[in-house]
Amino acid sequence: MIRKIKNILIFLSIISIALKLILMALIFAYPNVTSIDNIEANARDLINMTNEYRHSLNLGELSPNARLTQAAVNKAQDLLANQYFAHTSPEGKKFSQWIKDVNYKYFYVGENLAINFNKNEDVFQAWLNSPTHKENIIKPQYQEIGIAVLEGKYQNQQTTIVVQIFGSRVLGASEQLDLSYKPLEKSTNNYLYNENFLKKITSLKNIGKLNEFNNYFLIVIMGLYLITYTPVKKNKNQINVKQPIINRYQAKIFRE
Repeated sequence: MIRKIKNILIFLSIISIALKLILMALIFAYPNVTSIDNIEANARDLINMTNEYRHSLNLGELSPNARLTQAAVNKAQDLLANQYFAHTSPEGKKFSQWIKDVNYKYFYVGENLAINFNKNEDVFQAWLNSPTHKENIIKPQYQEIGIAVLEGKYQNQQTTIVVQIFGSRVLGASEQLDLSYKPLEKSTNNYLYNENFLKKITSLKNIGKLNEFNNYFLIVIMGLYLITYTPVKKNKNQINVKQPIINRYQAKIFRE
């Protein structure tokens, strides 16, 4: 019984080690996998900065919109997945198309991008230092806003991508969205959330969690194996018939 348990533990250890190698290979081979942690917190922070600055200029505040946030998330994911940093994708997809994809019926629309910033304050200040970015921030026609802050690898370097989308809906267009600072998460409003099941499984965050769980699992397996391991005690006077050990003195006796 003990021998069977040992064999099972050894088999599980081999599987765990193989899984760890696969996970490490995935982490190395998928540099463009992104994480959507803290979207709401970063979006709220940057939107507050934007509205505070607009308020200082006696401009109307921008209301967060889940569709614009979703469009920003989709655009940020595409930037990392296809390794480009521009308002138009290499395939010629304009930034406005991302907004159309989420069924946001706009009259005015604009986009700000940022990369390689560690703090929201630095991002916003860089936008203010740029005339074209600042123009979007203070444009009086805009009514709503959506922001995505995603982490991933760009040109083999870990970085942060920020996408800020401004918009104002056509006259008469109105909607009620519950998750103002978040992207759309369900198939409501005729739109499916872009973060599908496969992406959730293969996200860098979940791969890391699985790798960490696998480490604990391997430790437990090895611990159980050590508990069940009982070395065979040999009798000092026992002679190994298959491989007899003969010292020089014994050999001399046998020759006589």
